[in-house]
Amino acid sequence: MTDTTALLQKYADQHCSEESDALKFIAKATHEELQYADMLSGKQVAGLLRLLIQTGGFKSVLEVGMFTGYATTAMAEALPADGHITTLEMNTLYAGIAARGFKVAGVEDKITVIMGSARETVLNIEGSFDLIFLDADKQWYPEYYRVLKPRLRSGGLLVSDNVFWYGGVLELEDRKSRAIHAFNEMLHEDEDMEVVMLGIRDGLSIARKR
Repeated sequence: MTDTTALLQKYADQHCSEESDALKFIAKATHEELQYADMLSGKQVAGLLRLLIQTGGFKSVLEVGMFTGYATTAMAEALPADGHITTLEMNTLYAGIAARGFKVAGVEDKITVIMGSARETVLNIEGSFDLIFLDADKQWYPEYYRVLKPRLRSGGLLVSDNVFWYGGVLELEDRKSRAIHAFNEMLHEDEDMEVVMLGIRDGLSIARKR
């Protein structure tokens, strides 16, 4: 990331709507307790997810890869009273921070956390969803897509994070970069999906199922 790009990212964050107290709590706890706080979705991604839920009138959300619950909480705060999120996470430390954040936000009743490897737990997910947020282990994005597409209702959105993989999709020198590139190609070539890829942070794609 160039100095100018980093400054523009900071500028963009500063001009997003203010975080809730719960999101500030989660960000602070993540930075203080973990070494990989850069895995937080951040104000831009979480803010976009909120707007998509609100403008789309969405009620059912599936999140594949929760981390410490920053995006989860942002989405839960935007859902109507009868909305619900099912989220998948395997790391108990991450889930513990998330649970504290959910309590601060008062959204525990809107969220079901399924613990375990998402590659396995996602196979048992039933029903259809208005919005699916994919942010799990990157090398399995193509496999996730094959499983998740049937779970997305017609008119629903698949939002996928880290689709640039820090520029790796341009060089394809490692397994994760090649997997994400393959996933991006799958979405691009799928006539059932209408896709836009955005240069938000590490790349974000939004695909609408026709």
